[in-house]
Amino acid sequence: MSSLIRPELPSQVEAAISFMGNRAQAAILRHLSLLGPSVIGRLQSVMAISRPSLNRHLDSLATAGLVQTDPPAGMRHGKDVTYTAQPARIRELAHQYLSYVQGR
Repeated sequence: MSSLIRPELPSQVEAAISFMGNRAQAAILRHLSLLGPSVIGRLQSVMAISRPSLNRHLDSLATAGLVQTDPPAGMRHGKDVTYTAQPARIRELAHQYLSYVQGR
């Protein structure tokens, strides 16, 4: 694939593009910021998205450190999971993206 279509970018910039370029993930982060810590049922009640899709997006956001889960993965065993947006991480990735675009 041409480097103009898929250039090599720093990992932080790739992560920023991944979440900022995804409408569902941006909406999830927005709702978590507005609602505060939420379980999946609460998020699903304010979003037009299927539960499997919401789970997939929340997992991606958690992997990127943009969402924190309580209890953490591997310790849930049927418990409700609370998702919390991580504003510092969101700002960090947004800053990395802007710095890259501005040539810094």
